[in-house]
Amino acid sequence: DKVSVVEKARKLAKWKHEGQKDKYGNPYSEHLERVAARVRDMEYDFVDDTSDIELYVAAAYLHDLLEDTDSVLEDLDEFGPEISTAVYLLTRQHGIKYTDYIDQIVFSDTASAVGGKIARLVKLADLLDHLQGPTPCPPELVKRYEKSLYRLITKAGF
Repeated sequence: DKVSVVEKARKLAKWKHEGQKDKYGNPYSEHLERVAARVRDMEYDFVDDTSDIELYVAAAYLHDLLEDTDSVLEDLDEFGPEISTAVYLLTRQHGIKYTDYIDQIVFSDTASAVGGKIARLVKLADLLDHLQGPTPCPPELVKRYEKSLYRLITKAGF
């Protein structure tokens, strides 16, 4: 029985983020579940080729993998170039300003155009979860996230 790409991503993310908590002490996997669910909810508004939705949802589960775990880019090879490109774009490199990181996502026109689209939608869902999620967003981050959200919406062709 073939495991779906979403289920494979969900399992890997759950395993790698095991024991991690968000700023409020909730299991980090809850954030990943909400982002993935939001991406799925936004499918008909944002995904050109809805047959690609599984790639988007899988990337949502994996979006913090490189930044917050001991995983490396090669761990994503099994997911294909669209997902690994998206997750790479969604990874804020050490020492990079947050605005430059957002621009990397907004203006990415990478070898995998689908990877860039996936990264933009997952970031949109991620920011919305931080701003509207069940836990309050730390006040010092609200402005940063709102500005990033506006930038994504206005510059990324949404």
